[in-house]
Amino acid sequence: MFEELADQLRQYGVDTGHQEFAARTARALEAVVADLQALPREDSFRRCWSNERATVIDLYRYVNERLVRNPQDSAARRALVALSLVHGANDGGLSLLGPEIAADPAIVADAVTIADWVFKEIGFDLTPELREACSHADRQALEALARTDNAGAARAALRVLGGGTIRDC
Repeated sequence: MFEELADQLRQYGVDTGHQEFAARTARALEAVVADLQALPREDSFRRCWSNERATVIDLYRYVNERLVRNPQDSAARRALVALSLVHGANDGGLSLLGPEIAADPAIVADAVTIADWVFKEIGFDLTPELREACSHADRQALEALARTDNAGAARAALRVLGGGTIRDC
């Protein structure tokens, strides 16, 4: 069941032209699934399972609980992004990236990718959500990043922050 989610995510990456991002995101999902499945039987989280197998609902609960316990848990955050993308959430998990962008402005590349992915998959313009997520970045660091090679995403983020739309990028 979980392997199918990762495979589906990779296929969506092919469909949207974001294979590398999809592969990274699928690996993050697989790592968190492995953590979930490795929980000892005595673990309090496992006691609420209806049987010996974790379900997708259990995975959602697990990653959300991990984020409550540790808001900096990037693996749990990325697993939620993966689940949002594979299940067609309206924002593709974009709203989850703000804290990561605050720590590393280069993460705007993932935010721009998610906005493009959602537009290609379900036709939603996530400009407001992208603007919100990118607003967490240190502006000077983002501007410096935009001056480097392969900085299209940083330049796109700056255009969106300046009032443009993701479709302008």
